[in-house]
Amino acid sequence: MIQLDNVTKYYGERLIFRDVTFKIADGEKVGIVGKNGAGKSTLVKIMIGAEPFDAGTVGGLRAEDIGFVEQTPRFTAASLLDEMLTVDIEKFQARKVLFGLGFTEPELEKNPNHFSGGESAKISLAKALLNEPRILILDEPTNHLDIYSIEFLEEFVKNYRGTVIAVTHDRHFLQQCVEKILDMENFRATLYPGNYEKFVQLKRERHAAELKAYERQQEEIAKLEEFVRRNKVRASTAKRARSRQTMLDRMQRLEKPPSTEQSTIRLGDAAESANRVLILERVNFKGIINDFSAELFKGEKVGLIGRNGVGKSTLLKIIVGELKADSGEVKIGNRVKVGYLSQGHEELNENLTPLEELNNEFGLTEGQARSELARLNLFAQVVEKPIADLSGGEKTRVALTKLILTGANFLILDEPTNHLDLPAREAIESALQDFDGTILIVTHDRYLLDKVATRIIVLPIRNEEVGIRNEKPKPQPNIKAQSSKLKANEQALNKVEAQIKMAEMELKMIEHEINAAIEPDKLTALAAAHVAKLAEIDELYLRWEELLC
Repeated sequence: MIQLDNVTKYYGERLIFRDVTFKIADGEKVGIVGKNGAGKSTLVKIMIGAEPFDAGTVGGLRAEDIGFVEQTPRFTAASLLDEMLTVDIEKFQARKVLFGLGFTEPELEKNPNHFSGGESAKISLAKALLNEPRILILDEPTNHLDIYSIEFLEEFVKNYRGTVIAVTHDRHFLQQCVEKILDMENFRATLYPGNYEKFVQLKRERHAAELKAYERQQEEIAKLEEFVRRNKVRASTAKRARSRQTMLDRMQRLEKPPSTEQSTIRLGDAAESANRVLILERVNFKGIINDFSAELFKGEKVGLIGRNGVGKSTLLKIIVGELKADSGEVKIGNRVKVGYLSQGHEELNENLTPLEELNNEFGLTEGQARSELARLNLFAQVVEKPIADLSGGEKTRVALTKLILTGANFLILDEPTNHLDLPAREAIESALQDFDGTILIVTHDRYLLDKVATRIIVLPIRNEEVGIRNEKPKPQPNIKAQSSKLKANEQALNKVEAQIKMAEMELKMIEHEINAAIEPDKLTALAAAHVAKLAEIDELYLRWEELLC
C-alpha cells in the first residue's frame, strides 16, 4: 500500500500543490495527469525520495521496491545487451524486451551511452521492465516510442504483477492500461476510479456538482450579507444580524471550481484544390525509403505510421521540399497550398519572440499577434521571450499558430501533440476533425489517430533492416548438427518452422492490404488481424525455442 497524507510542496514562496492525499493498493495501475506545470513530475520525485516536501507524510515507498524510468540515464556496460544483463535476468528475456521496444539486432552490440536521448530513455525503460520492481514508476513512458513499441509496452504493463504509476498524456495508454487516474489541478490532486473515458465523465460530473454547491453557497452568503446590512443598525433586529454575521464568519467558504472551458482552435475553411492532392511515385532516398508510392485525395485525413527509423519524418521533408529524393516523383496537386508542422520546429526562428515571429511572417501588429497566440493559451511574458527559451509545448503552440495563419488546405503534421497536455491535445484533435481540407499526419498519439484519421498508410521497414518480427532467433537450417535432444524434436521443429514461415507470409499480406485499404471499417478489421497475427508469430517462436531447449 502506498499512502500520501496532506503532502504540500512549495518552491520558495510558490505553491506547487497542497494537501495531496491518496492511497494506491498493491498491484494497482494508476495514471497521473494534469496540465503542464501542475506538479506531476515534482510529485513523482517526492514519491521516489528525490525531492523534499514541506508538509504531510509519505508511506509504503521503500527505495529498494521502486523502479523509476529516468529520462537522462547513464550506463556502465560496453554493449546494450550487456547493460540489460546487469539486471539478473535471462538473455532471451532481455532480447525480447529490447526487440519489443524497437531495438534491432546490430544495436545490441552498440555502446549504450552512444544512443540518442530518446533511445537512452528507451534503454532505461527496458531495464526497469526487466527488473520487475514491486513499484514501477514511469514518467512519460510512451515518449520516443513508435506505435508498435507502445503496443508492446501496453501489453507488458497490463500483465505486470506489481504496482504501476505512470505520468502520461497518452490517452490511449490511459484508456487501456490504468484502473485509476490521479488528476492534478488547481494545486490539489483528486483520485478517480476507472480508465481515461471514465475519468473524463467523472471529472465532468464532479465539476458540475462542485460548481452547483459553490453557486448555492454564494447565494446563501449574499442573502446573509444583505440581512446583516439591513438589520444591524435597527435595535429590534440587531441581535439577529449579529447572529447572521457570526454564521458568515464561521462559514467554510468553498473555492470556485476552475473553469472547464477549453481554448478552441479553428483552422478555417480550406480553399478548393485538385482532387489528387499528393502523388508519390517510387520515391527512394539514401536507402532509408525504397520505392515508396502513395496517393492522397482531397478531404482525406491520412495517418502515416511505421517503426522508428523507417523514414516517416524524412518522407514529410521530401514532400515539402526540404529534402530531395534520389529518384521517383513527388507531385503536389493544382491549387494545393501546403502547411507544414515539423517535429523539431525548424520553421521557427529561435532568436525571435513569438510576437516578432508573427510580425515577420505575416505582418501582424503586436495586438493582432497577441490575440492569435492567446487562442493557443500563450500569454503575457511567454510571448515576449525568445522562442529558444520556451518549453517544447510552448514552441508547438507557436508553430500551430503560424500554421493556422497560413490558410493552407493541405496540412502536413509531424507529431503535432508532442509536449502538449491533455486539454491542448483535445483542442487540436477537435480542430483537425472539423478541418475540411486534407491532412497527412505522423504521430504516435493513437487516440488522435483513432479520432482523426480516415485512412492509415504504413511506411514499411527497409529490406535490409531487421525489425521486431524478424529479430526473434531464426530457425537454423542445419537441424542435424544440433544436440541429440534437438534431433529427437526434428519433426516438431520442422512443423513449427513451416508454421512460422506461413504466418509471416500472411502478415505481409495483411500489411499489403492495409496500405491499399481506404474504408475505415476495413482498416479497423485489418488492424485487428495484424495484432492477432503478430501474437500468433510470437507464440510460434516461443514454441520453437522450447523445442530447441
